[in-house]
Amino acid sequence: MMSGSNALAAAYHATTLQVASDPRLLGFAGWPHAIPAPRPTVSIPAADILRNWDGGHVPETANLHEAIRAITDVVEWKQTYTEQEVGEDFLNRYGYFELVGPMGHFQTSGLRAYIAYWGHMLTYDWHMHEAEELYYIVSGEALFMSEGIEPDVLKPGDVRIHRSNQPHAMTTTDHPVLALVLWRGDGLLGTPRMGRT
Repeated sequence: MMSGSNALAAAYHATTLQVASDPRLLGFAGWPHAIPAPRPTVSIPAADILRNWDGGHVPETANLHEAIRAITDVVEWKQTYTEQEVGEDFLNRYGYFELVGPMGHFQTSGLRAYIAYWGHMLTYDWHMHEAEELYYIVSGEALFMSEGIEPDVLKPGDVRIHRSNQPHAMTTTDHPVLALVLWRGDGLLGTPRMGRT
């Protein structure tokens, strides 16, 4: 079994390979050489669910899925929203961590790379943020809704890009979803806000 630091390094490497192999990802914000940085370990209920989820991916995303599962116990999980905004069940089955970025386990400026998980049958209601965003589905599937774009079910290997302050929402069905989420541009240090305005 790998140590936490080795598992984190393996996850960074797997993410680097995933980005390098896909022009949509590499073209969005490039990919920096990032420096390992100590971050506290913070656990949430969704981490246990994700650690035990060994399905939902395709061959092209399997290595990244497994590398993420291997670090669920050693990362700084976060939840942007409150129970009043999204409900207790949502918080019990949702979470993300910053793998690469200004506050990431691997630090750099200019982009943020999050790993985010939502359990099945969850609605991530309309929200928006200043930073431009790319979702890359690693495992599972979800219905994505973005203002000005037809709703679509995204599956492993699919991408959805959101412009700055473009409202968007997501609903999972019978499957959870695991995504690599990239941020770039103005508002990089900001957070999402609920609503469509």
